[in-house]
Amino acid sequence: LAWSADGVQLAATCHGEVVLWRPGVGASGDPPQRAPIASAGLALAFSGPSRQLACGMLERSLLLWPEDCQGQPWQFSGFPAKVRQLAWSEVPGRLAPLFASAAAEAVILWTQVNRGSKAWQPEPLLWHEKRVTALAFAPGSTLLASASSDGSVALWDGRGRLLQPLEGQGSGFNVLAWRPDGQHL
Repeated sequence: LAWSADGVQLAATCHGEVVLWRPGVGASGDPPQRAPIASAGLALAFSGPSRQLACGMLERSLLLWPEDCQGQPWQFSGFPAKVRQLAWSEVPGRLAPLFASAAAEAVILWTQVNRGSKAWQPEPLLWHEKRVTALAFAPGSTLLASASSDGSVALWDGRGRLLQPLEGQGSGFNVLAWRPDGQHL
């Protein structure tokens, strides 16, 4: 499940479809918007300002719906494993905010450089030795934290540069959360 930042849309995914509700908008009996998908969705995330929706897929791909989830999603494939983690920066970009996805030990930082499906530029961020289990952008920033089952955490800037590797927690991490002011992870 994922709520849009403005609370207008709620998305859910299961095997074979993504369902989008707009509670409180229109008539109360309006049916939800349904989008068939080829596999099972594992993760959902809305961007803040432009309300794009991303869905990480079981069959090693990523679906990305344009603004307000209208039209057909763009599909990106070729990931090394299931796409399990997604995160959007709150900072607006020229066309869309920065977006991050994770599959296996790879983090991919996405920048929209033009309009359309071929307009997203991926930047692989490779440092973790085991599966990435959590992603989180600092509030109001393009600073990205990634955590791994190997017990490491990495801090990346908005251009994909490793700013600070943190090692030492041998049992791994499952979740990351920034303090609301973005000063502490």
